[in-house]
Amino acid sequence: MTKVFDIQIEPLKGASASDPHRIRIAAGETIFTRLIREQGREHDDAVLAAPQPLAFWLCDNWWRLRWETTPPNPPSTEAWRLAHDIAGVGGGYSWPRLCLWGDLDRIGLLSQADPVGVVGPVRYLTDALLYIPAADFEREVDHFLDHCIARQEGPQQDSQALRALISALRQERADPDAARWRRLEARLGCDPDQAPDELIQTLDALANNHGLEAIEEAVAAEPSEAAPQALQRALQAARATGHRCNFSELLPQLPIVQHKPAEPAWVAAEQAAQHTRRVIGMERGPISNKQLAELLGTQTKSFQSAAGREPLRYGLRLLDQGQNAPQTIALRAKWPEARRFELCRALGDALWAPADRLGPLADTNTARQQFQRAFAQSLLCPFNALLAFLKTDCPDDDDITAAARHFQVGERVVETLLVNKGLLPRSSLQGRFEAV
Repeated sequence: MTKVFDIQIEPLKGASASDPHRIRIAAGETIFTRLIREQGREHDDAVLAAPQPLAFWLCDNWWRLRWETTPPNPPSTEAWRLAHDIAGVGGGYSWPRLCLWGDLDRIGLLSQADPVGVVGPVRYLTDALLYIPAADFEREVDHFLDHCIARQEGPQQDSQALRALISALRQERADPDAARWRRLEARLGCDPDQAPDELIQTLDALANNHGLEAIEEAVAAEPSEAAPQALQRALQAARATGHRCNFSELLPQLPIVQHKPAEPAWVAAEQAAQHTRRVIGMERGPISNKQLAELLGTQTKSFQSAAGREPLRYGLRLLDQGQNAPQTIALRAKWPEARRFELCRALGDALWAPADRLGPLADTNTARQQFQRAFAQSLLCPFNALLAFLKTDCPDDDDITAAARHFQVGERVVETLLVNKGLLPRSSLQGRFEAV
């Protein structure tokens, strides 16, 4: 039976514990260590390397691998890769360019093949982006670390240091308070004990008031010491000038969102949007401002332009009272089409996390934010309705502009949908951090 995630270790004949082993890393049928050895053009599914450097790297970066998502800003990408890219394991070996990151109950894996003609002892061959359940990742890494302990890989002093590191890590993982602290540090992009204590204490208090996962979404949108201030500004905006929406009649008519860790978030989002359109009796065509206001339990003036207001780091859905009470939405968007889209994202967030009293509407790439965006996109501009309007599978710029006006969405919404469905090349979305 093929494992969801697998790290296989096979010692070479006659090799000692500290010598290179065959190490094969895979997820299902995707083999991340598939390579060509340049000397003989030999294909192989395993890298020749000592296991100990990988074990140290996994322990040192465990919390960030498990809980830190992809960065919201491209300038921070290089610093992020140091803790997430296996290529940086080192130890004198050539490791694959495989990035791993955490997103609640799933782990993302992005593998990049080496270009043809690359100079080096090996050339890795796998290009892949996929997600696996976090539980499978944890279980297999623990199995790998147990193997390293049992065989006492490497020099005795290093083996003792690795054993102590693994023991300390597992004690922290077993301690709920310590694990929560480390988890918040990781969300900020910090290594253990590198975030200011006062900052973690502030975030922990906010999590007690608003829920840990909701606060983690806010931190992912502003992973810095400014995270509490960014959240407070969004909360103040929601309470002072937020738009009231009432989802209480609609939500009970919609099925609970079934988001599977290994499945792209847009799959569940499209299904939820289709259910929503069926409930309101509008399975095709654009939704007018009046119809959308009735659906969201708000007023059409919520869609009016609001240029000139102090910008927020992200929008926010806030439920200050009981679960059936009206929700207050702080909008970051200025223009009518974008405000329609952001208010639909708020409905999507209420579907994704109905028990959460707070939901950031951010630009980050967590499954929750991906679901919000895909839900709003599919609700306002269903793909089948878009194709029927375009009457072509090779749309040009004029077609995209006309479709955006017809469905009252931004042109980028139409472009993104056409790219995701394969009708436009991904280069059409230049300038966006879309790799993961």
